Amino acid sequence: MNEICAILKEYNESDTEGIIDLFKEYSVNSKDKTEVHAKLKELDYSKLMAFDARARAFLPEEEKDNKQKFRPRTAILKVWFEYPKKMFFQAIPAKDKITFTNRIGKKETGTKIRFRNGFCHDVLTSVDIQEIVKSGGKIIKILDGIVYEENFKTPPYRDYILILKGLRNKYKKEGDMVASNCMKLLGNSLYGKSIQKDINTSRHLWSESTFKANFDSHVKSYEKVNDSQYIVEMNEEEKEFVPPKDFTRLTPAHLGAFILSHSKKNNEQFHSRNF
Repeated sequence: MNEICAILKEYNESDTEGIIDLFKEYSVNSKDKTEVHAKLKELDYSKLMAFDARARAFLPEEEKDNKQKFRPRTAILKVWFEYPKKMFFQAIPAKDKITFTNRIGKKETGTKIRFRNGFCHDVLTSVDIQEIVKSGGKIIKILDGIVYEENFKTPPYRDYILILKGLRNKYKKEGDMVASNCMKLLGNSLYGKSIQKDINTSRHLWSESTFKANFDSHVKSYEKVNDSQYIVEMNEEEKEFVPPKDFTRLTPAHLGAFILSHSKKNNEQFHSRNF
């Protein structure tokens, strides 16, 4: 343990943010690390919650931020937040917009997810925000968002989950693994489909001649399957007049966002307890 503490002390006193390099030097060291690893697994990491990301006790002037009282409501908010400069693990990774050249030579703007410290901005659930503050981060400003004043009267997914679970067990007992796995996939998709974006593209399997004849600006991407066939993804054609749809999506999309947030939170707690 003294070796680990020495590495952390060296890092804390240095100007660099390259703690990974320091641990790389430790990992290639020829010393026996069995005892160190065993003691690390025995630590109760939950006791570190009273400290910031560098295991430093909060200063009196910082405690006022931690003791603020908020309404016990759920929310999805667009926020500016900041991670400490010497933080090693981030509860929520930063999302940065970058411009890059795709494989067919076109310029695209996309989001790059990476673990880094400093200023960040994102649309987060109240669960994510709590995890950021617990890990030592600070919420700078809330720009916009939605607060949900009450929950659903009845759990919207419970009946579907129970039905699918019953069918899965039934098919498994009957030895029909195809049907059993199908019920499993349907159950998994209950959450995923509730936060899925509308699909505005179509996919086609075309021969090379058909692909060349139909190639235009609507082609989003393509992949060569064999010597003569391509899988082509096409954007929908933009029309001057779009008639109103005779149906609408009524899925509670925010539930999927909160399920994902709780999943990340539970995953983080699992790793803290077991590693």
